[in-house]
Amino acid sequence: MRSGTKTKLRAPLAALVATVAMTGTAVTTVPSMAAAASRAHNAAAMSSVSIELDWVPNPDHTSIYYAQDKGFFTKAGLHVAVEVPSDVTDPIKLVGLNKVDLAISYESEMFYAQQEKLPVTAVSTIVPVPLNSLIVSPKLHVTKLSQMKGKTVGVTGIPSDGAIYQMLLKSTHMTSKEIPSINVGANLVPSILSGKVDAIVGGYRNVEAIQIAQEMGQKPTVFPASSLGVPSYAELVLVANRNRLKSDAAYAAAVKKFVGALTSATTAAMGDPSGATTIMEKESQYTTKFLKVSVPYTLSLIKPAAGTKVGCMSETSWQSFGNWMKSEGLINIHPSAAPLTTDAYLPSC
Repeated sequence: MRSGTKTKLRAPLAALVATVAMTGTAVTTVPSMAAAASRAHNAAAMSSVSIELDWVPNPDHTSIYYAQDKGFFTKAGLHVAVEVPSDVTDPIKLVGLNKVDLAISYESEMFYAQQEKLPVTAVSTIVPVPLNSLIVSPKLHVTKLSQMKGKTVGVTGIPSDGAIYQMLLKSTHMTSKEIPSINVGANLVPSILSGKVDAIVGGYRNVEAIQIAQEMGQKPTVFPASSLGVPSYAELVLVANRNRLKSDAAYAAAVKKFVGALTSATTAAMGDPSGATTIMEKESQYTTKFLKVSVPYTLSLIKPAAGTKVGCMSETSWQSFGNWMKSEGLINIHPSAAPLTTDAYLPSC
C-alpha cells in the first residue's frame, strides 16, 4: 500500500457501506452507467470499460498504459477509460457499489472489503509480489537484519505498516527499545535523506528505494516485507464486482476481454522495457531519470515465477496472508480467500 497516500483506517469504507444500508439500498443493486448500458444492449455489444487506478499513474501501472498505447484493448474490442481516484480510498468501494467497472487495489484491501461485506473479487494480479519494504539508508551499509539493532525506523502510522515493523522485531528477536520507531507520516524519503531515521517501513522497493538511491548516489539496502516474516502477497490486483460477474453477461464478457488483453500486454511490456518506459514518460509525472530505472525493475518484479503464469493467483497464498492479517489484528473477521480470487477470467493458469 502506498505510504502517505493511503490509509488503513476503515472508517470511510465502513461509513459508505453503512450509508447504503441506512437508505435501504442493497450494495449489489446500486446502478452505474456501465451497468445500465449492459442491461439495455445485447451482451456482445458492451465495449466500454472504466478502470479506477489506486493512485496517480506510476510504474506499477505500466502494463495498463502499455496495453492502451499499443492497442491491446482496441484489438480486444474494448474502449478503456482509465480514471485517477479523487480519494485514494475510493477504488475498491466504487467497484463494490457498481460505480466503476474495474479497479486497481491491494490484496490487503480485499480482506478489508470482505470485512465490510463488499462483493468484490480479484480477477488478476497486477504486481504479484510485495513492494512494501524495510529500506535502510545506504550510509549504514546494513546487509542483514541483525545489524538493525540501535537503528531507528520511520513508520507512516498506517496499521499495516506498523504490523510489518512488528514483524521486523519478531524476526530479529529484538524489542522496540532496541529498534525504535518514529512516526514520520508521509515523509518517508525526506526522513532518510535528512538523517532523521536510519530506515523506513512503508516505502516501495521500486519507488522510494530508487528515489533514495538517486538522491544519495548509493543504493539503500532493501528487505521486502516477505523477508521479514510477512506471508508473500500481491501488492496490486485487478478487482471486479463479484455479484455483477454472475448476473451481467456483458460485464463478465468485457472483464474476460480486458484481462486477456492486459495479460498479453504485460508479457509484451516485459520484453520491451525501453518502449514501456517511453510510454510511462508520457503518462506519469515522474522524471525520466527515475522511470528509466523504475519501469524495467517493476517489470522484472511482475515477471511470474517459474511454473506460474502472468496474472494467476494462489488461493492458498491468499489465505495465508489473510490469516496473518487476522493474527496481527488488522481485521477482526475470519478471512476466507476463496470468494476473493478467481482465475476464471485469465487466459490460462
